[in-house]
Amino acid sequence: MFRILTLSREIALTLVAVLGLLCILALVLGFLYKASFVVFRTGSMEPNYPVGALSLTVQVPAGDLLPGDVVSVKRTEASALVTHRVVSVVLPESPDANPSLTLKGDANSSQDPLPYDVATAQKVLFTVPSLGSWVMAARGPGFIGGATLAVAGLVVWAYWPKRQPRHAGNPNGSGDDSSGGE
Repeated sequence: MFRILTLSREIALTLVAVLGLLCILALVLGFLYKASFVVFRTGSMEPNYPVGALSLTVQVPAGDLLPGDVVSVKRTEASALVTHRVVSVVLPESPDANPSLTLKGDANSSQDPLPYDVATAQKVLFTVPSLGSWVMAARGPGFIGGATLAVAGLVVWAYWPKRQPRHAGNPNGSGDDSSGGE
C-alpha cells in the first residue's frame, strides 16, 4: 500500500510540474509570437466554429489577410472582440491609414454593418471544439479555489515527514542489532 501511495504522489507531482511548464511555455510563446486564445461565445460562426470552441490565434498585419481568413478584431480598444471571416481587404491609399476589413459571421445572413479599420488582426490558426467551455469554467472561483486546495494538499503530501519502518530486534530503527559491547 505504501508503494502505491508513493507512486501516486510521484505521478501527481510530475503531472503538476508538466502542466506548470506548459503554462510557462505558452506564456513565452504568446509573448514572442503575439499568440492568444479565443473562445467562441456566440453562434455567429457556426457550424465550423461552434459555441464553446477554443481557437489559437496569432497577430498578423491586416494587409496580409485574404478573403476567407477567420480573424479576431476590435473596432476600438474599449469594444468587444469580434471573430468573423474576412470578406474583403481594402488597402489604404495613404501610408498613414490602416487597411479596411469587411467581415461576416458564417451563420449571419449579412456582413458586419461597418468595416474594421485596423493595423493588425488575430488570425485563427486552429480550433478545438468544446475546449473553450472547459477553459471558461476553469476561470471561475470554484475551480480556482479547488485547484489551489488540491495543489496545496499535494505539496503537503510530498513534503510531509516520512516514517521510517523499524527493523525487527532494534527499537531505534538503525538496522544495527549489536549491543555495543563484546
